[in-house]
Amino acid sequence: MTTTAPAPLTDSGSTPPVDTRRRRRRRLTLGISAGILTIVLVLGGVWWFTGFSFLGARYGDDSVLFDDFDGAAGDKPNPDVWSIQTGGGGWGNEELQEYTEDAVALDGDGNLVITATVPEDGTQPTSGRITSHGKWSFSFGRLSARIKLPEGQGLLPAFWLLGDNIDRVGWPAAGEVDIIETPNTTSRSTHHLHGPTGITNKWSLNEGYDMPVPLADGFHVYTVEKQEGRIIMAIDDQIVMDVEEWDVPVPGRWVFDAPTHALFSLAVGGNWPGDPDASTPVVNEMVIDWMSFTPADQLGDTPIGSLGEVTR
Repeated sequence: MTTTAPAPLTDSGSTPPVDTRRRRRRRLTLGISAGILTIVLVLGGVWWFTGFSFLGARYGDDSVLFDDFDGAAGDKPNPDVWSIQTGGGGWGNEELQEYTEDAVALDGDGNLVITATVPEDGTQPTSGRITSHGKWSFSFGRLSARIKLPEGQGLLPAFWLLGDNIDRVGWPAAGEVDIIETPNTTSRSTHHLHGPTGITNKWSLNEGYDMPVPLADGFHVYTVEKQEGRIIMAIDDQIVMDVEEWDVPVPGRWVFDAPTHALFSLAVGGNWPGDPDASTPVVNEMVIDWMSFTPADQLGDTPIGSLGEVTR
């Protein structure tokens, strides 16, 4: 009797061949990897440009701070809050001074004094600059300082803010808020915001006012209040600049909701004030009585600028 072998089972399509299954798994793996990479790049871009940190707090300290600069004459400002920056090289503006530690000291009467020395023989001026970068910063709230400004040809005293991500993204991407600057003369105040339109291009908004008396004649309180999407600046509780996010010229980006730190500096020479001349005093002092910060959730019902706006 002849026996016929059974026909082999045929592929009905319900089980793909091994090679096909491997190719599908490979495509799935590549797709998942591409998706993860896209998410990482997007989140990395947010972190890079805004300062958002997924490993720590997004915001600055945002706790009450009051520094009255008490201490013995010759002492340095509180190292828990301030670092003294040193060096020359123009600081991006072709400035003439070298910043030194010796130019920054308490005076023993409750003030911090930054001294710019402009030698009559034309040798390099020295001056001082301090920053709270890496030690104290804030996102939203009101920051004020009581300051007596110097004036003279080639001098540029400033109380200002920089974004905490300045070391990572550079300027202008980190953003800059100039609460008060008075190049050469304190008979006119100037106030600025600088932000990015890309990685290296910038936009600026500026204000300036002629003062009824020179600011160098005495102490004045200079204030900035950071709200979400808004920055307000004032002198002696009179508003000098009020900018909201939609005021930024297109295609500029608003970067000021991220943490910022404070700086005090007294530059000499450079692109804006120009060089000192024979009329410039040899010794010039920027005297800071105190600096105070109140976080947004503790400001209460007292608005910034309760005395209105500065009249032109």
